[in-house]
Amino acid sequence: MINSRKLRQVSNLDLKLLKTFIAVVQAGSFTGAESLLNLSRSAISIYISDLEKRLGMKLCNRGRAGFSLTLEGQKVYEAAQKLMYATDVFQEEVNNTYAVLKGELNIGIIDNLVTIPHRTISNALAKLKHISSEIRINIRMSNPADISLALLEGELDVGVMPSLQPIDGLRLHPLYSETSALYCSNAHPLFSSPDDLQTIGQHSAVLPIYAEQMNQPQLFDQLNVTATSNDREGVAFLILTHEYIGFLPEHYATRWVEKGEMRALLPDMLKYQTDFYVVTRQSQRNKRVLDVFLNALVDKQVIAD
Repeated sequence: MINSRKLRQVSNLDLKLLKTFIAVVQAGSFTGAESLLNLSRSAISIYISDLEKRLGMKLCNRGRAGFSLTLEGQKVYEAAQKLMYATDVFQEEVNNTYAVLKGELNIGIIDNLVTIPHRTISNALAKLKHISSEIRINIRMSNPADISLALLEGELDVGVMPSLQPIDGLRLHPLYSETSALYCSNAHPLFSSPDDLQTIGQHSAVLPIYAEQMNQPQLFDQLNVTATSNDREGVAFLILTHEYIGFLPEHYATRWVEKGEMRALLPDMLKYQTDFYVVTRQSQRNKRVLDVFLNALVDKQVIAD
């Protein structure tokens, strides 16, 4: 039952409880929020109960029927998001007044880019660190869909990923391109046989789950696709079972090629190029740390104006 008392001021404790509540809602359960918060389920339950007591209302239903928000809980969740956003804006405006650059950079990166030889992202992050030791870098490794959503919801400041299709609300800055080729392992029947397109098409292949959005129907339709993966490491795992062939970025596959554990199949024909972008929100608020990071990429002459 909702009581009549009001929350007269927001304390640091309230902010902590509200952040916990937001994480639970976004994860869809107490269990799902454990890894996000690095807290046990029992601790999360105590925090939510404390918040309900502080507010004098029931925020969510939990039990065998699953997790769901009450009407009041939905309103508190929306208000909490606005409060956190306002808090972030305040913090950024304060940080922008310092002579020394301070603040956070929340960046989302698609998996397995660290093996790219030119190390564009690493170099830009290094420059950011050299400019100021008062900057906190938070990196989230994820897939393009999750990075896009996190950018739109304000959880990330910038993302590095391939552009699969235009997304309203996001601004794309061209970064670089990578080439992917079709590989088999050294224990696969194709490894020691002459390359033949018809024979290659008879063997099981694995594709990334976003391959159908990459506008490569003539290439992919020639393969016998029997498996998918949401990232490139999953493709590599299946190739190394010696049962599948699959596309990997050339820079990522080099470690196995040089050891003789993989080889490319018809590399002049069975390959494709992926364009990568630095992605930000179109309505990005003023944030000096992000501006400095983007300028570091420009200094490397990798972002087109």
